[in-house]
Amino acid sequence: MDNKLYEKYAVLDSQIKDLLKRKDELKSEILQEMVDTDAKAVDSAFGRFTVATLKTWTYTSKVEKLEEEYKNLKATEQSTGDATFEEKPSLRFVQYKL
Repeated sequence: MDNKLYEKYAVLDSQIKDLLKRKDELKSEILQEMVDTDAKAVDSAFGRFTVATLKTWTYTSKVEKLEEEYKNLKATEQSTGDATFEEKPSLRFVQYKL
């Protein structure tokens, strides 16, 4: 077993998590600055930053009921064997708190 290989992966995983956290913080700051200045887009030497509007949908109880029925039907088919699955190897990594 090559411990260096596992160490490299763990270090990289930690760096990615840190970078994503820092990116999210910067994203929030930039968005807030653009909203405060009423800027729809900002061109920079690094690229174009644009304020986009995203929709968040809220559905009626009819749709929520159908969604619940759908989930139940999926679970039933899984338990009866009517649904099929494919297994693939996948790496799961849980970092220890140091």
